[in-house]
Amino acid sequence: MRLSPYPLQLAPGSGTSAHAVDVVFAVCGSRLPSGYAQALWEALLGRLPWLADEPQVGVHAIRGSACDGGLLLSRRARLALRLPVHRLDDALALGGQVLEVGGERLEVGDVRPRPLEPFPTLSAHFVATGLADTLAHQQAIEAMLGELQLPLRFICGRMQTVNLGARVVAGAELVLHELRPEQSLALQERGLGADRHLGHGLFLPHKTISGID
Repeated sequence: MRLSPYPLQLAPGSGTSAHAVDVVFAVCGSRLPSGYAQALWEALLGRLPWLADEPQVGVHAIRGSACDGGLLLSRRARLALRLPVHRLDDALALGGQVLEVGGERLEVGDVRPRPLEPFPTLSAHFVATGLADTLAHQQAIEAMLGELQLPLRFICGRMQTVNLGARVVAGAELVLHELRPEQSLALQERGLGADRHLGHGLFLPHKTISGID
């Protein structure tokens, strides 16, 4: 689905996004299977079916330690959804639920909203273009940013592939810098590329760009 460029303007009197918000849940579980993103999305749809009707919804990657073909979860693990502001109250129903993710049990606990703030440097751990060639991938990123009327000051990480079951998607980490406040918020609200429900193309504040190859 192709969306028109997001209007680049701040909400009057506010330094945070008036359109989107991250909703962060504490979670309790021992591990998740490798490549859990699709299974997590299906589990979320089972509890919050309206997610399928919101094209801007994103599901952030859950942090953990890779081990034996899976992801070990710590007590600090969090499940974070990027949602339209008007869906904030609806998302609270997820608290207290249990998700079955690829055969693993994930208990959802306390919740708090996390406003999107206009940081000048943002990073996404994976932006998919489907192009394995580095130059072609960068050109695709330039084209996507151009469509959104955003600056082209970016650094791509090393190319990688993600197995989504029936398909394999190529992409890379992406850092954008020197963003004006309205540009930063627009990029966080919109994301970049496809599969935001699988954690792709979702931007978070990035404090340094020195670690990107």
